[in-house]
Amino acid sequence: MLASVAISAYRHARRNALDLPDIAAEVNGAIAGQLGGSRFATAVLARFDIGTGRLRWINAGHPAPLILRASSLVRLPRCPPARPLGLQEDKPVCCETRLEPGDRLLLYTDGITEARSPAGEFFGEQRLADFISAAAAAGQPAPEMVRRLMRHVLDHQADQLQDDASIVVLEWRTGGERQVLP
Repeated sequence: MLASVAISAYRHARRNALDLPDIAAEVNGAIAGQLGGSRFATAVLARFDIGTGRLRWINAGHPAPLILRASSLVRLPRCPPARPLGLQEDKPVCCETRLEPGDRLLLYTDGITEARSPAGEFFGEQRLADFISAAAAAGQPAPEMVRRLMRHVLDHQADQLQDDASIVVLEWRTGGERQVLP
């Protein structure tokens, strides 16, 4: 029911062409108003302008996004995360940066970085950063990088998922790149 309320409110707000903070407020209000209590949804709401590279986002309860340029991570401007949707008291702050053609944007849940090995060791942000940088340096296409990353996370926790472990990768391709597929 929570997912249905959140997605319906999101779609309604998006179809009314609301800005990201207003969309977040609508989803927050729907969850709080219809489900109340301590019900919430984590989310990243984002808009990317493929003409300019402008990326705007609201982070409601997830780790900060990562941007990979070539094989290096790009430092994002400071952007305070918002509380999860359903628990917000004010409209969240919308963050902004610019991507360059070829950049990869990674959005992921804490189930990636908080995956624990049988010995209790977290997968961690540094291991994630090292893995994606090495994958880019090796020339792995984005889908293959994600496939291998998820396998690496599962191996780290001995194939026993303890939390949702999701990742979305957006690679900004302008169409002018030459591409050779294996």
